[in-house]
Amino acid sequence: MKLYWSPRSPFVRKALIAVHETGLIAEIELIPSIAMATQPRDELLAVNPLGQIPVLLADGEAIYDSSTICYYLDAVRGSGALHPSDPCARLSAERRHALGDGLSELLLHWLTERTRQQENQSAIRIAAANKKLPYIFQALEKEAADFGTQPFDIGHVAIIAALGYLDFRFPSDWDWRDRFPTLSGWWDHIQTRPSVAATKHYDELVDGGAAAKARS
Repeated sequence: MKLYWSPRSPFVRKALIAVHETGLIAEIELIPSIAMATQPRDELLAVNPLGQIPVLLADGEAIYDSSTICYYLDAVRGSGALHPSDPCARLSAERRHALGDGLSELLLHWLTERTRQQENQSAIRIAAANKKLPYIFQALEKEAADFGTQPFDIGHVAIIAALGYLDFRFPSDWDWRDRFPTLSGWWDHIQTRPSVAATKHYDELVDGGAAAKARS
């Protein structure tokens, strides 16, 4: 299998956590890829008409997006542990999944605005992101009260990818740990999980050589 990949993407990290959780990492070849919304690349469009990563090439077809990739790895190739079969448990997992993915999307849009020339930035969009963040974290704090008693599932995976991306891209912009202690305690604990420790974000364009050496 081939995974079109960048260590800077929260959605790629979500897929990679699923790869590790299902024990399929030895079967995966990582294909370094850069996806840019304003400059779609032909080589990526050839495997994903949306021009986005991650993309998984498996069983003779291209599988996208991250949620579909995780489902394929877990339910088709794995044991299905990340996607509960019980309807109520599945609904709970998918709600957390949506919350995690929604936070990742918000952060990606926020980063896009932040990287524009100042005169081209949208103050309204930045303000909207800042308004949403407290509500998202209040919901995450409430969810985190049950994390210690729940089997690890796709919802936890999505939340890990989003929180990791927040720390990676905005380390000093949103200080959430003291404000949301239950979530913070779970976050510190989950860092020891092998799939989480093995998939931390880094910028391959800056420190990719050092990061790759550390992982070898």
